[in-house]
Amino acid sequence: MTSVLFVPLLLIGCSSTPLGPYGYTDHYLERSSTATQDAVLPDDETLSRFISFYNPLDQDQIANSMDKIYAEDLYFNDTLVTLLERNALQEHLLATAERLRQMSLQPVNVIRDDNQIYLVWVMEARFSLLGRERLSRTIGISQLRFNRNGQVFFHQDFWDSSQGLDQHLPLLGPMTRWLRDH
Repeated sequence: MTSVLFVPLLLIGCSSTPLGPYGYTDHYLERSSTATQDAVLPDDETLSRFISFYNPLDQDQIANSMDKIYAEDLYFNDTLVTLLERNALQEHLLATAERLRQMSLQPVNVIRDDNQIYLVWVMEARFSLLGRERLSRTIGISQLRFNRNGQVFFHQDFWDSSQGLDQHLPLLGPMTRWLRDH
């Protein structure tokens, strides 16, 4: 009986198109177009400081360096969450670091384009799930804009969470692997 009700609801949900705005795409386009005039290319020391902040992601590092790395008002999206202020980002990163055994970011390439940086990276995250140690290894790109104080005020990550974290989750993992294969 339950399946008789569930199937029509599932079909209705799949057939409808949500009304905008479409999540982070609209936020990204809005912030991306307004955030160009204030951006400056960082020097190598500033970029190295940013990379070190995430390598490894550590609660002490977050607590002690957050105001040096990120501007108070910002746009941050890591495909999992969109945040618009440094305090919210700090809370998010502290919670992330607490859930992980270890996370590191290895730069692969740095592309300087006008007033922004595209940082190509490989991220490794170790965490426990259902009593088992897991390793997530994925590649991504961060689009970064820095202000005159060397702080990031625009940070957009482009990476496939289904290749990274989602594939390890119960119920969701098998479904994302199946969808990827089909």
